Amino acid sequence: MNRFGSLIVAAACWMGASSAHAEGRWVTLPGVEAKTQVVAHFRKEIDLASTPDAYRIKVSADNRFILYVNGQRVGAGPSRGDLAHWRYETLDLAPYLKPGRNVVAAEVWNAVEDTTKTRFQTAPLAQLSAGLGFWLEGEGGASALDTASGWLAAIQPGHGFRSPFPVMIEAFGPTFYAAGSSEDIDGAQADWDWNGPRQTAAKWAPVVPVADPSAWTLVPSQLPQMAYRPLPIGKVVRTTLPEATLQTTIPAHTKASILIDQGQVISAYPEVSIDGSEGASVKLTYAEALYDATGKKGDRSEVADRRIIGLDDSFKISGGEHTYRSLWWRTFRYVQLDITTGDRPLTVKNLALHETGYPFEEKGYFRSNDPELNRIWQIGWQTVRIDAHETFQDSSYWEQLQYVGDTRLQSLIAYTVSGDPRLPVQAIDAFGFSQKPDGMIQSAYPSSTDNVIPPFGLLWIGMMHDYLDNQPDPAVLKRNLAGGRRVLAWFEPYFADNGLIKITPGWNFVDWAGEAQAPFGPSQYDRFPSYDRATDTSCLISLTYLGALKDMAAVETAVGDAQISAQNLEKAKKLSAAIQNQCWDEGRGLYADSPTRTVFSQHANAMAVLYDVAPRARMQAIMTAVTTPRGVEAPDGIIQSSYYFSWYLLRAFDHAGLSDTYLDRLQTWRDLTKLNFTTWPENRGETRSDTHAWSSHPTADLIGVVAGIRSAAPGYTRVLVEPHLGHLTELDAAAATPAGLVSVSYRRLADGRLSARITKPAGLPGSFIWQGKAYQLKDIETNLVLP
Repeated sequence: MNRFGSLIVAAACWMGASSAHAEGRWVTLPGVEAKTQVVAHFRKEIDLASTPDAYRIKVSADNRFILYVNGQRVGAGPSRGDLAHWRYETLDLAPYLKPGRNVVAAEVWNAVEDTTKTRFQTAPLAQLSAGLGFWLEGEGGASALDTASGWLAAIQPGHGFRSPFPVMIEAFGPTFYAAGSSEDIDGAQADWDWNGPRQTAAKWAPVVPVADPSAWTLVPSQLPQMAYRPLPIGKVVRTTLPEATLQTTIPAHTKASILIDQGQVISAYPEVSIDGSEGASVKLTYAEALYDATGKKGDRSEVADRRIIGLDDSFKISGGEHTYRSLWWRTFRYVQLDITTGDRPLTVKNLALHETGYPFEEKGYFRSNDPELNRIWQIGWQTVRIDAHETFQDSSYWEQLQYVGDTRLQSLIAYTVSGDPRLPVQAIDAFGFSQKPDGMIQSAYPSSTDNVIPPFGLLWIGMMHDYLDNQPDPAVLKRNLAGGRRVLAWFEPYFADNGLIKITPGWNFVDWAGEAQAPFGPSQYDRFPSYDRATDTSCLISLTYLGALKDMAAVETAVGDAQISAQNLEKAKKLSAAIQNQCWDEGRGLYADSPTRTVFSQHANAMAVLYDVAPRARMQAIMTAVTTPRGVEAPDGIIQSSYYFSWYLLRAFDHAGLSDTYLDRLQTWRDLTKLNFTTWPENRGETRSDTHAWSSHPTADLIGVVAGIRSAAPGYTRVLVEPHLGHLTELDAAAATPAGLVSVSYRRLADGRLSARITKPAGLPGSFIWQGKAYQLKDIETNLVLP
């Protein structure tokens, strides 16, 4: 079992199980309505004769908490879930305690407004809530901290939440924003010493029990605490002040601006220390990129006269020196301080950043003699890091939602580079928790709104199959096996007489693709994917279902029922024949998107190859016909895939025996580097989002296809190393596996031969393939010189 295995096995014991100690320990402030925006402080003082070796507590809150001991930040949470699986964090306070009086304090907030009272949501769409609440339970000697008694609470006045949606709509027109809200702090009203040793009793009141403690079913978080580490503040690239410095004094009655470039997109908690007087204000605006006068981004490193537009935090300054900080982290490359002073000067003492995100350990690597390829690999990994927190996220700036399609690719990169399966396991379970009574899952979860994309239900099964390939512990598959069966069953009423799948309820999204076939046409017949008007059937959706049947058959074989596996394969055989009969166009030599055979896409043809509908003899001709010689673009007359769906396209190239062309296909990403992206964008052209990890799949495939390191058996119980080096003359790469790191080193010798060194864990069998010849990897290190 790998080092995360015990955590994954343990998860089977707690899924859906309520804590036996939770009843009656959820507390709140007296007189505060459940669904009211509020920032609250909770505190308790305890006396200790000596510093304990361990002082472990369990703690949770709705929506969120940040816990302090003696003024030091200890941890935050809870790890995001739903009300039926509400996480608590387990923390050890011992390193922060001292003999004598100790203050344990929590900042707790509820940003979820009653939707009947507001037009725009102010909490992230991924945030579910039953209302403001705080819960803490100590283990053993730490039981003195239980919220059952002795805790005090107070409202933090002057700290509020504001939706950035109006700013976004004014700047960009109709758009979609689902991430956290802007925050406003009035320093004159704030309690600046709420977690300090001395307090005025009149500010605090004893906590009261929440009205319904059963609203939350508590389960332990299986994830580590998110990272919280200091970052350099970046470089001042534009200012209205005489000097390009952050530590500066601004005269009275002045408006000043300071623009800072972090150098790459980051996710971080910002905080600004100000020494000023009442009447002054500071606004921090965050953006992934700057915009020109026409609203275009272009070169992401260009500043010139470009402007910053986006989410902002606003601070009214009080007298004295204080540090203003938002409760939630921000994603940005650029941050601008706009400062307005009052009757007295204001001094900016410091801007500090603490990077946050899931604490992946970077084990895998890719280092070649092609610097641009290395850059592509690193940008992809940075994008995954930016979009990985307590859940995977499709866009940490714009949405912060965990979508199935995005998460599948993010998980594959996490397996390859970090070897840590905990965040992917969380995701598989979360989508299982979202399953509706009819059997379909939500496309994004956790989420406070309903968003059903039936093809994403099929990709959830693909996620399970990916896990089966890459991880040895089957627990998450076993507990979601029935859910996968129900997703397949959901489609059964929608099979037509021609053997294909008809239009189904929900949003049948496959990809952002198609100029003529827009995703939101006047009817389903005018959208992508297209449907045959005579039969209401789609070849593309049928191909997606075919892939899920095959994936589920493998999962059933491994952890389920062999008979059901055989039934799935038989259904796949019949569906494959129906697709061949209804969708193959002999004249074009391609598979159509619907039986009308008037619309052709990279998507349908990639899936026909990938799932073996196409005869092997035709596969290479099909793939070269739907793709230009370099990159992943489509020729005229073929609907083009997005960066996201091009992963399926490139998998089809690999399946067709065209892996040697993989590096040519990365021309699309090479072109992006010319615009100085530091994380990959959502779409081609003027994309909304610059932090979309679904475009990062080359980070996994540069290791899996080019360096050639991949799983060769379920559970990664065998490794296959089959490189496709193209023009590369030097390559050092490694993949994280459950058994340990597998590394390779390739060198092209002067006489044209290949020198290869493969290092693997002793207990992991494998083989190396070069130019069709296999070599068994029996030793920890294998050295070969090959023609």
